[in-house]
Amino acid sequence: MIVQKLGVPIYLQVKSYILDKIKSGQFKKGDKLPTERQLSEELGISRNTVSAAYKELLLEGILEARQGRGTFVREQNADITAAGADVAGSRLERALKVIDAAMVQVVEFGFTVEQFAAIATIRAKEREMATRQLRVAVVDCTLEYVEHFTAQLGQMAQVRIEPVVLADLLTGAVKAEFLAACDLVITTIEHQSAVAEFIDNSAKLISVATAPNLEAVIKLARLQTGTEVAVVAKTQEFVDALSRLLNKIGCNGIILKPCVGTDREAIRKCIAKYQVVVIAEAMQNTVRQVAVETQGIITFYYEIDQGSLQQVVSRLVAKTDKAKE
Repeated sequence: MIVQKLGVPIYLQVKSYILDKIKSGQFKKGDKLPTERQLSEELGISRNTVSAAYKELLLEGILEARQGRGTFVREQNADITAAGADVAGSRLERALKVIDAAMVQVVEFGFTVEQFAAIATIRAKEREMATRQLRVAVVDCTLEYVEHFTAQLGQMAQVRIEPVVLADLLTGAVKAEFLAACDLVITTIEHQSAVAEFIDNSAKLISVATAPNLEAVIKLARLQTGTEVAVVAKTQEFVDALSRLLNKIGCNGIILKPCVGTDREAIRKCIAKYQVVVIAEAMQNTVRQVAVETQGIITFYYEIDQGSLQQVVSRLVAKTDKAKE
């Protein structure tokens, strides 16, 4: 399960492993998780690493700790105030403490609780509208990764996102002036130095941590040397990036057969003779329509980790403050 050469911190791999099991239904709401010691022995890693993964999931409200009983998948609740109210240290609990403290201060200024609620609502709406005006460039080495990152950011904040493929910057197809016109530029840690060369104001550059879809990586790592794998993507850059990752983790014995493009009939013919097909996330619907049941389909993507996403949102909010100055 754990890939030591992946370049992704082990605790993040453990976190992803747990999240994948929750998404697949192997860990259901209310289920008790293995103890830190049990999971560390199962995965062959240190107990401290498992503890770090559990701690993040507790803070995010995915898990809950029940004193004397263990760690459980938190029961979801339609009422956001009730959900997580019993999760010690959850983000919601901390947010409520901040709101309570602010409410006390505002009431001391002579406002009523109702006036506090009205002021907070107006202020939140102002921030939301200001954020919508921000123009944010997202830069990475493949169009497919950029599309996934854009979707992630869109779920966290409503901003104008400009997708940029790194090769277009390097060849001049996208000018440095384009990035200069954006309020913020987001790229991955891997490409931070390359993108920084095109930005005069380094303060607007945000580098984020990303991780590959670990389920896909594990499936690929288990393939026998010499296995031919069809790779369906919009661009050759996606195929090249996947090849680099496989070489990095020691799976360079897998033979990738590119199938680049979006024509459904061409894809059907391209993948027909391969038992394993790796697809970019945006190609899922097309490939599943033309693939046969015996073919193993592996969806591959990189995604921004939650900590980095929250840092981006914080920077966006801070940017609206500076815009008002």
